[in-house]
Amino acid sequence: MFCTGLIQLRKSALPLALATVILAGTSMLISSTTAGATTSASSSSGAWPGVGKICEPGSGGASTVRGVGSKTINIAVFNDASNTITPGLEVEFPEQARAFADWCNAAGGINGRKIVIDNRDAALFNAAQQTTAACQSDFMAVGGGMALDQPAVPIREKCGLGQISGYVVSNLSVLGTDQVDPSGTNTDSISAGWFGALTKAYPKAVKVAGMGAGDTPSVLQPETKDEFAAEAQGWTVVDFLEPPTSVENWAPYVEQYQQKGVTALWPADDSNFTPFAQAMTTAGYHPDFVILGAQFDNSQTQQDVAANPTLPPVYVETQWWPLAQASQNPSTEELVTIMHKYAKGDPIDFDDEEGMESWLLWAKSASACGASLTVTCVLNHAAATKNWDAGGIQAPIASLTLSNENPQPTPCFALLQLTAKGIVYDKKLTAPTQSIWNCNPKNVVQLTAAQQAQINAL
Repeated sequence: MFCTGLIQLRKSALPLALATVILAGTSMLISSTTAGATTSASSSSGAWPGVGKICEPGSGGASTVRGVGSKTINIAVFNDASNTITPGLEVEFPEQARAFADWCNAAGGINGRKIVIDNRDAALFNAAQQTTAACQSDFMAVGGGMALDQPAVPIREKCGLGQISGYVVSNLSVLGTDQVDPSGTNTDSISAGWFGALTKAYPKAVKVAGMGAGDTPSVLQPETKDEFAAEAQGWTVVDFLEPPTSVENWAPYVEQYQQKGVTALWPADDSNFTPFAQAMTTAGYHPDFVILGAQFDNSQTQQDVAANPTLPPVYVETQWWPLAQASQNPSTEELVTIMHKYAKGDPIDFDDEEGMESWLLWAKSASACGASLTVTCVLNHAAATKNWDAGGIQAPIASLTLSNENPQPTPCFALLQLTAKGIVYDKKLTAPTQSIWNCNPKNVVQLTAAQQAQINAL
């Protein structure tokens, strides 16, 4: 992916070693949000902390539903791993899916049916083709995403390929039918409290802000929403850059921010911070702070910060439990345990959390359907879920619904700071109201009709 916040892509790994990071200064020891879940589930129990029993033996049974056999369920996992622009993009989605499937299958599967993962790799520009392939043999799509997803939507809807998404990007995808997005993404509002938190901390800097997005509709639409949200939270955006989706040299873009005197920066770069950080250092560019999307909660970006000591404070917004504090949340800890058992050697980052929350919702909903497994049954159960947080992996969301029925995003967020020593939860900036989260309802920004029309025209 190429955009921040909603699309969430920047991929690098967060090794387990970061779980030992020492929190200091404004950081805090985080306690679990999952009531009654004090220990991780066993690797074969089929019960997930804070979610319950989701995988177990059963009789399976004959089925005429596409992708559902008497003993198997075929699931599509969309990603862009084989692309040549950002190689390995979203590779975590199929890796995490296989690990979850192995864990679930060891407990008996979904009422006795074993999960079979079909890796649908769009390589950025083949979203339509991979969706067409999934329409031939897969029951549903779960826990994945494609950065340039707009062409896939009409194909998926026409063939009735239900989806519990890892993430959605374009407005067409956000509003798709036969879909539940566990993040509650919609087109008329956006959760963006981190912009307001930074306004309080840097009131002068945010009056000269720079933002940007890759020059393609799938990316420009959500990033423009971010721009409107930032302005609603007190920012004044003086420069919004639109580089091509692939940039080899970030120096000219950094220079433009610098010439405009930008002091609060949400970079147009959103897939790999390494060259952007180096360009900032070379140019001697020192805004008051940099804020990055949740996809940058990884070891590579932290290493970039450490390698460029003249950078200003670099923050990451997140609505997923910080992996550096996985041991403080049983559900996140179970995710780490499962990945280390069933995906040995695979680094763990926020994409694994994003994918896992979708799989947990799918498995919980599919299990509730019993032997008569249909797309409609799964989606109806998922859409009726209240107070969903994947056992604490995700910031809590009051009520889920189908994507075409005006879902509402969670207002909750947390801010992390990338430092030379590690990734630290910033309690002071976050100003938590619930566990580690700031859940002020004012964090959700309602877009005007004119703003929505401008976004739809992109």
